Amino acid sequence: MKRIRIVWACVGLLVAVAIAGCSASATPVKPTPTASAGSKAMLASERIIAEGRVTPVKSAALSFSMGGTVAQVPVALGDQVEAGKVLAQLDTKQLELQLAQADANLASAQAKLNQLKRGASAEDLAAAQQNLTSAEAAYNNLLHPGANELAALKADVDKTKALLDQSQAAYDRVGGDSNPQSGMLPQRAQLQTAWLDFLKAQTLYNAKLNPTDAQIQQARAAIQTAKSQLAKLQPAAEDVAAAQANVNAAQAARDIVAEQIKNAKLVAPFAGAITTLDIDPGEFAAPGIVVLRLADTSRWQIETTDLTELNIVNVAPGMRVTMAFDAIPGLELPGKVTTIRPFGESKQGDIVYTVVVTPDQQDPRLRWNMTAKVTIEASK
Repeated sequence: MKRIRIVWACVGLLVAVAIAGCSASATPVKPTPTASAGSKAMLASERIIAEGRVTPVKSAALSFSMGGTVAQVPVALGDQVEAGKVLAQLDTKQLELQLAQADANLASAQAKLNQLKRGASAEDLAAAQQNLTSAEAAYNNLLHPGANELAALKADVDKTKALLDQSQAAYDRVGGDSNPQSGMLPQRAQLQTAWLDFLKAQTLYNAKLNPTDAQIQQARAAIQTAKSQLAKLQPAAEDVAAAQANVNAAQAARDIVAEQIKNAKLVAPFAGAITTLDIDPGEFAAPGIVVLRLADTSRWQIETTDLTELNIVNVAPGMRVTMAFDAIPGLELPGKVTTIRPFGESKQGDIVYTVVVTPDQQDPRLRWNMTAKVTIEASK
């Protein structure tokens, strides 16, 4: 009986312990606050470390915009050149010939335009105008003869008719055609002359009163001819516009060739050093293919290569930076963040942003694309 009590006591004790354990595990525990990856609440001592590479502040990859055979390369690798220096040039012999032809075409077109604008001399214009006036007067007189002119012609008809009658009477008095010697008579010759004079006067008078269609057409043609001759001396606005268009077209053709000759030269856009040179005289240069690189090696900057989107949110322009270089042990340069490029690029599955860092001082041992360790003081 006593053993049973002991067992029940032990069971009760185990139950009590189990209940107590459950009560203890249900007691709430206050979580420890942690900073998320995108949080801007940074510790004062927090730093962001990134890899980078040395690049010149100013550089250019140069290529020809047109293809051609390289005529000369008056620079060598490593040369220091001034802005405007010719670095390479294509063969332009054919282009020079085309330019000469374009210049000739332009000069010819301009001369024609100048001639049109200048027009004829005052004397030529006056003579052409007089020809037109005379032709128009002749036409009007043909259709509407003047009274005085008609009267004069009619008087000639009457006069020659009277002379004809007189000659006929004189011829009749000597026997007329019945005279065996009529052919030898002076009266017969006088009669023939009088008859011809009368016919001429009558014809002129009738022609003035009733001009033929042929005469009218001829007079009209004379007017048109005179007008055409005058128009040639007075160019129309359309002719001047067409000549100006020819000049503009010739100028445009000339400008195209001149631009091609200009593009056949690679010119230094700024002072710097030739850092790569991949072209030699005699080779063919394809358009758009980089043949040399120019850089201002007096000023260097560092561009980061592995700052992801998780870190870039904690970087801002003006933050202080320390730069160390794998190739120059012991060299540490202070500087600051100058630029954060806004476009992120995918790199091995991460979105990476480029941060440009400018050192406070330069070191002559720095070279393009040297690797660097960039430590950004991300504290505010």
